[in-house]
Amino acid sequence: MIDKVLQYVKEYQMIEEEDCIVAGVSGGADSVCLLLMLLEINKTLPIEINVVHINHRIRPDAANDAAYVRELCEKYKLSFTLVEENVAALARKRRISTEEAGRQVRYAAFERVLGTRKGKIAVAHNKNDSCETFLFHLFRGTSIRGLAGIPPVRGQIIRPLLCLSRQEIELFLQERSVPYCIDSTNLEDTYSRNVIRHHILDTAVREISPAAVAHISSASARVREAYELVSDMTAQGIQTCVSEKQGVFSIDKEKFLRLHKTVQGYVVMEVLAQAGGSRKDLEAVHVTQVQRLFGSQCGRSLCLPHGLRARRDYTGISVYSSIYKEGTAHGQEAALPEYAVSKDERRRLEAGEALTFLLGNGQKLQAKLIFLENNGMDFKNIPENKYTKWIDYDKIRNSIVIRTRRPGDYLTVNVMNQKKTLKAYLIDRKIPQSERERLFLVADAAHVVWLIGERLSSYYKVSEHTKRILCLEQV
Repeated sequence: MIDKVLQYVKEYQMIEEEDCIVAGVSGGADSVCLLLMLLEINKTLPIEINVVHINHRIRPDAANDAAYVRELCEKYKLSFTLVEENVAALARKRRISTEEAGRQVRYAAFERVLGTRKGKIAVAHNKNDSCETFLFHLFRGTSIRGLAGIPPVRGQIIRPLLCLSRQEIELFLQERSVPYCIDSTNLEDTYSRNVIRHHILDTAVREISPAAVAHISSASARVREAYELVSDMTAQGIQTCVSEKQGVFSIDKEKFLRLHKTVQGYVVMEVLAQAGGSRKDLEAVHVTQVQRLFGSQCGRSLCLPHGLRARRDYTGISVYSSIYKEGTAHGQEAALPEYAVSKDERRRLEAGEALTFLLGNGQKLQAKLIFLENNGMDFKNIPENKYTKWIDYDKIRNSIVIRTRRPGDYLTVNVMNQKKTLKAYLIDRKIPQSERERLFLVADAAHVVWLIGERLSSYYKVSEHTKRILCLEQV
């Protein structure tokens, strides 16, 4: 059995020479077996073994387990770290299950001990654990990702015993007369996984097939291989149909619908996870809701976990946080900056001084005046750059304001100075609703002088009659 584990470790390249291995050892059969296997590996591959034991303070006899693990470390001259944490209290404080709190405490401790050293974190999950995870996810509802079981390697975490069943582990220790601790909480049906272990998986082994664990484990491994393929296809799909700008993720409808139906769901889930910063609380129902949004009319939206909002726009769907990065108060979007050019600033501008305004998207708007001594200017050289505009300064009737849009805003769209509402213009340009609220403009009261990065109102264009030019440039 030692050779079986050594081959498994080699197959998945779990351990390298001179690695620091932080091993979580509870004192139970699995973790004691893990420690013995690491000692076997150390005979042929030089590694540093550091043992970490967590006392969750749930059982009165937990101190006995810590004492046993300490004795093992003294016997084999290994580094031993004891971490004690009131997991039940932590679970109440964080409003999570005691299982999840215990997991968080364990892995935080393992990472602290490993620190920045080159190495891995070894945990003692076995083949039965992976089967229980498979069934747990199957019963609760999951995608193929959840049916992939427990991976042998995930980042720095390695699981050398995933090739062994619980029965093999206990037999290994029995043959060598190696004692181990029994966690009484593992015998209770308080946790869902214990119910699966005692009443479902054991029954399957006794009543259906003695090889049930091996068969489920094999099926889970095949699902994991399929999931790896789907993951690659998902990454390609995201590259094809998803773009991101300033925290807004846009899914192109035409390109999205060309993807395989299965991949579509995974693309949506990945977009939601990236936009929200976590997969927690994201479920298949949310993916389905977003997919249905493709068939809705423009402007329809839905609220999702993590403060996310998905909105149907002209080209597809935009996913973004309903809380802007600039900050919020009680969940409301923070106001973007607004600047009204003061009389003093106008005097400075007219005296030849350049002014700079900071926009909320990290960009700057620079303003300066160009004075024309005569009308001999060649107006064919007027900049047509998207982010640089020349404006007839003397046509501005009110104070210049740099802001986002308001109801009633309008532009002039031709030489006849016919008006068009800004809302209608944005609709015609098919600019997504999620982007409209963050567009900056230069306004003369309700008259939009320049929608920055977009259109200049016809009324303010320079002509042969222009005396002073206001040069605006976004940098």
